[in-house]
Amino acid sequence: MSQEELKEEENNKLIEIEITDEDSVEDIDDIVSPFDPKDIKIIVEPKTIDHLVQRLRFSEIDLNTEFQRKGNLWKADAQSRLIESILLRFPLPAFYFDAEDDNNWLVVDGLQRIWTIKNFVINSELDDPNNKPLELIGLDILTDYNAKGITYNHLTRAMQRRILETTITTYLIQPGTPKQVKYNIFRRINTGGLGLNSMEIRNALNQGKPSNFLKNLSEDPKLRGLLKVQDRRMEDRELYLRAIAFINGEHSDYKTPLSGFLDKALEALDKKSDEELQKLRSGIIKAIEVQHALFGKDIFSRSIDKKSNLKLNSALFEVWVSEVYKLTENQQTKLIKNKDKLASKYIALIANPDFSRAVSTSTSGYSAVQLRFNKIKELIINYTK
Repeated sequence: MSQEELKEEENNKLIEIEITDEDSVEDIDDIVSPFDPKDIKIIVEPKTIDHLVQRLRFSEIDLNTEFQRKGNLWKADAQSRLIESILLRFPLPAFYFDAEDDNNWLVVDGLQRIWTIKNFVINSELDDPNNKPLELIGLDILTDYNAKGITYNHLTRAMQRRILETTITTYLIQPGTPKQVKYNIFRRINTGGLGLNSMEIRNALNQGKPSNFLKNLSEDPKLRGLLKVQDRRMEDRELYLRAIAFINGEHSDYKTPLSGFLDKALEALDKKSDEELQKLRSGIIKAIEVQHALFGKDIFSRSIDKKSNLKLNSALFEVWVSEVYKLTENQQTKLIKNKDKLASKYIALIANPDFSRAVSTSTSGYSAVQLRFNKIKELIINYTK
């Protein structure tokens, strides 16, 4: 099992992965064309590796793994074989960039290859112990270069020129392309094992106020002490965004698919004032503290029934956080005061087959969302009168 798979398995021990069933039968009738095909603005441009190198020198390609969380993952031998392919003039796969800002291209596909070029060419120009140049190892054909500490600087000028003059194909998503179109492009292109997940794509396309808010919220010391959840692939940020999406309105206004619902929720953060964002942050923290007071270690988990595994359930998280957030301080206090009675009814609700399905399978379907919200709201009302 690879290191990536081990990390994924470890995270699955902390979060209960529900089957979201984005393409469930009940949603098929709702499928409509989300945008006009003429809004797809992508141009194909032949360039050279030297073009990428120049942009890397001036930090005009965003290699910030803040939103991708997986830059520079290839081992030295895999990187070396890419350089070998270039030296042998083997064709390379195309590169995809979001070129909305010409001074700061976002990598849509090709991140590991670009990191390899940086490590081999750019790092050879630096005197930085934290950015050591790639030394070629594990080559299959140019075996004379193996295990000799060969870097870009050791190559002859002719070999260096061969690298820099290598032609590549770039697909550039043009300025003015609607964000909804970009979401679709990102998701369709990123289908490989290291592709961006939905939350990383959202974050990539909503840099600034929205991404910073979620980042700061997920790193809050209080919340990190209360919740055990990985942040390697932004699982924690998506949890908070799911709650925020339902805080923004009533659950009856929910529309499938969940991915689009969350896209709009993150975009909406950009329109909020600093005061509104601070209120949102404080309210979410308070709602989670109330949950901890109610259920302790079983917070947002079906384990309260003493039969299920202790895993954070995102469907329970979104409904409890958003509904407790909307309570007054007096109502929250009453809820905690009645926690023993509430817990007894909640355990019975967890055991209900219909409710159990609504928080474990097809959780993004409209009917599942309505069922779990209605049941939890009814429970809350009974103990906040």
